[in-house]
Amino acid sequence: MEKGNVKDQTKRSFQQFIFPFMLEEDRIEGFVKRLLKDDYVFLKIDDLDLQDDFYGDHKVSHRNLEQYFMPNLVPVLFPNSYKKKEGMRRFSKKMDLGCTFRTPFLNTGFIINSIDIIICPFHIGMINIRVTLPERLSYNDVLYFTDTFRVLEPITDDEKEMKVGCRNNEYDLVKDFIFKELIPPAEKFIDHEEDHPSYFGSLPFFVDERMFALSYIALPEDRDITKTDLYRLSQLNGYDNDGEPYVGALNPKYIDRHYQERVYDRWGEETYFVTSEGHFACVTRATGKLEAQLASEMYGQYFYSVLIYFFYKIVLLKLAHEHSLIDVEKDQSETELLIFMITEFSAKYLFAEVNSTSTGKELFHITKEIFKIEPLYQEVKETLSYLYQNQDKLSGKSSNYLLQILTIYTVISGILGMNLHIEDLKEKLTLKDYMNYNFIEWVAVLVTISGLIISFIMGFLFLKSWLREQKSRKKKVL
Repeated sequence: MEKGNVKDQTKRSFQQFIFPFMLEEDRIEGFVKRLLKDDYVFLKIDDLDLQDDFYGDHKVSHRNLEQYFMPNLVPVLFPNSYKKKEGMRRFSKKMDLGCTFRTPFLNTGFIINSIDIIICPFHIGMINIRVTLPERLSYNDVLYFTDTFRVLEPITDDEKEMKVGCRNNEYDLVKDFIFKELIPPAEKFIDHEEDHPSYFGSLPFFVDERMFALSYIALPEDRDITKTDLYRLSQLNGYDNDGEPYVGALNPKYIDRHYQERVYDRWGEETYFVTSEGHFACVTRATGKLEAQLASEMYGQYFYSVLIYFFYKIVLLKLAHEHSLIDVEKDQSETELLIFMITEFSAKYLFAEVNSTSTGKELFHITKEIFKIEPLYQEVKETLSYLYQNQDKLSGKSSNYLLQILTIYTVISGILGMNLHIEDLKEKLTLKDYMNYNFIEWVAVLVTISGLIISFIMGFLFLKSWLREQKSRKKKVL
């Protein structure tokens, strides 16, 4: 049942839904092997045969995609081997799977074009699902579908009545549809944090049980695009509880302010880009080659630009969350690992400029602002400074205590050992000779022997701890 009239019909639309999760530390490479076994293809930017394999009727130019980003970011976004753990490794599978979506307000088919599994540093994984909706759905229907489908577990009453059908199966939860129908092996590689069982995928530091959505909506040439349309697109306002078109704001001044903050209107009246915390969208009245180009860029350049900032946001939230779990006075090794993780992220992954074109810089500056990358990074930098200060204090105390102990040993062994016992070491001594030692001489022997034993033990423990920390640091990131 479609709620929109003929004038409200879209020409075509497609969506991409990104679901982030945490991977189990020791099973990441096992997950990679399983994906390759299940016919997922590792995306190499220099493999031009993959340019039109995963995007329905569209094609993504790999050359344009590579040139769109700063050179120092390209190895992170497009590693040249699936063994390059430092990059965001993308594994894709073409599906072209017909499915159904049924709720009290909308009953429609849709196609799952393909699925990406993106394995990122810091044990972060992302699932990206590409969906194409039928042509000539109403604008309201497109917003409603996007808003409802991205809910992994239902919250409102109308979401609870949703059914997703595929093959001969039907699901009440999008989460079950994804992990039982589309990628059944993935769930056992996900890190389910015991302290937060209510958070599927163990992201207790992240927003809620909704996927991030990217939408491309092509409208007829004679369809006006109003600020209210763009506001609804930003917030994914589809239908209210009565099944009527819904607008989440009534104040025109509020909608104007929202427009100024979140809408990129360089090609206004024809094409607009909208960003919110949970949605990035392009709505256009363009035709012909320009329309095809915009669709291609939504699958390519714009998708990857959103993806890198989305990755930044998740890692920064993860680092802040890790800090909240640490007792800096007791968990010194964990504190050092967190310092390493923050430093590694800042040095290798977080770049002030992502896009190489002026348009990209302007457009995704809005995304960067909406995702609050700078405030989150400032918070993490302050955390790093705080951790360094505490580590210096604790290290200073530990060094002082150790120095006092070693000084006592040095003084005692120097006075007693050198003056009373060193000459005896030049000769062969029997057990009987040792038994003739007086109390002071026995103290010298015990201090010397215990000092040597303690030195060997401390050296062994230091080397063992250093090797373990080097291994742990690498595993914490990759």
